[in-house]
Amino acid sequence: MLHRITGRATKCGPAAISAIAGVPTHEAAATIRRLFDRPSVNGVFMDELAAALAEFGWTPDYAIRHPKLRDRRFARSEEAWERIFAGVPFDERAMTLGTFLDPAPAGTWAISASNHFVAYGDGFVADSGAWVSRKPRPWFRADPDCDRVARRRIREAVRFVRAAPGAARLSPAPESGQAHSPDRQAQAGAEPSRPASPRPVSHGKEAPVTGRFLVRSRMFTLGIGAAMDSRFDGREEAEAYVERAMKHFPGSRYDIREDAAGPGPQEC
Repeated sequence: MLHRITGRATKCGPAAISAIAGVPTHEAAATIRRLFDRPSVNGVFMDELAAALAEFGWTPDYAIRHPKLRDRRFARSEEAWERIFAGVPFDERAMTLGTFLDPAPAGTWAISASNHFVAYGDGFVADSGAWVSRKPRPWFRADPDCDRVARRRIREAVRFVRAAPGAARLSPAPESGQAHSPDRQAQAGAEPSRPASPRPVSHGKEAPVTGRFLVRSRMFTLGIGAAMDSRFDGREEAEAYVERAMKHFPGSRYDIREDAAGPGPQEC
């Protein structure tokens, strides 16, 4: 569940941290400056964003990266990036923001698209205000603001989860004597204990989606109707999602059900 973005800093990186962790943007920017010894924060890389979120109790769990990401500058510090994302499973896929968000993936994500960060959480998006708004709003293609940026190319999308109490924070500095594995995809395949990653349909198969409670939504706005499913681990999270969605789409219908059997195909 995203938070309303608050704080004096206006850049998209601190704004994404604010939306996910619920801290002011100037506090997020101050954390990045401290961790990476930066005089100012005018742009943020994914390693800086992940390190700052780790300070606030969030860790990366799964990532989607553009196939050509390695050919571009992707991190403030490669050592920090390797340290933070070591062992995090990932897929390499070329997709747009709309392709990724239209199926309503579960979880909380920080998405880098066209040199801009967007925060996404269980059907809602927020950013610095350049694309959408600082207040979380439903991702819905009938919304002109969402449709306007739906074709933006995703460079990297990382799902973050709350760290377990007492878990060690991810430090941007490498540990002494720690070796970095060159084959990170092999590491990802060696970790079957990680939960299934909710993501859009790929190669004609439905991707697994976690969550015990299913919210089936039938939204009506601008004369267009659309159905989608969202999943949550607890009923309170599902009810909060419905309450927020009803404020934006009061004429829509929502059905909360407990579904332990797992999801079926997404409705179009």
